Amino acid sequence: MESDFSRFRKLKDICEVEISQELSPAEKKKEYIRQTGSSTAHMVGDVEVECVYGNMKLEKMLADLICE
Repeated sequence: MESDFSRFRKLKDICEVEISQELSPAEKKKEYIRQTGSSTAHMVGDVEVECVYGNMKLEKMLADLICE
């Protein structure tokens, strides 16, 4: 049986993500999602993390993740 976390195997480790500082904030958000494969599920080294933000807007959640 496959676990609920099987989708994490497809994700890129966020430690390997590189985002150009020359991009606009909107472009940085899109690039983060493109590189990691998800806006809520993340790989941090060997740790699998899923962030649940309730009704928080995607823009605010991503700003928290990329330290805007």
